[in-house]
Amino acid sequence: MKILRLLMQTEAIVAALAYAATTLLLLADVFSREFLSRSLWGAQQSAILLSILAGMIGLTLATGRQAHFRPEFADGILAFSWVDRLGDLISAILFAGFAYFAVEFVVESRNFSDRVPVINLTLWPVQIVVPYAMASSAIKHFVFALNPAAKEQLGRT
Repeated sequence: MKILRLLMQTEAIVAALAYAATTLLLLADVFSREFLSRSLWGAQQSAILLSILAGMIGLTLATGRQAHFRPEFADGILAFSWVDRLGDLISAILFAGFAYFAVEFVVESRNFSDRVPVINLTLWPVQIVVPYAMASSAIKHFVFALNPAAKEQLGRT
């Protein structure tokens, strides 16, 4: 449980830093355009990449805090104690599958030498956040399936 708590804290710091950097880049770009009559080279592309990073890490934070939007219409239909565990197990399997395909996507991107337009940055190192987010969410759901009390403990961090 300590490892998951540390992981969540690290993810929260990374997401906050990515959002802060996005904000600073965009503000600097606007300032530069308004007062210096020139755009900051690569600021918009970098801000997009940072916001993708923050959003994907945000997914893992939402998973850890059970903050996902979910339909509640069927909650009363299967009112068994094991249903939550089954839901977490299914979510873990789905996220693990998504992680697998995300790794395949990143590998293809690397093999094709995909680059970010304008700034000519190699794209695959940035894309690594996608399989990471999927794997992190899979691990959290797997832990929740094995230990439902972990949901409550992790949700309070």
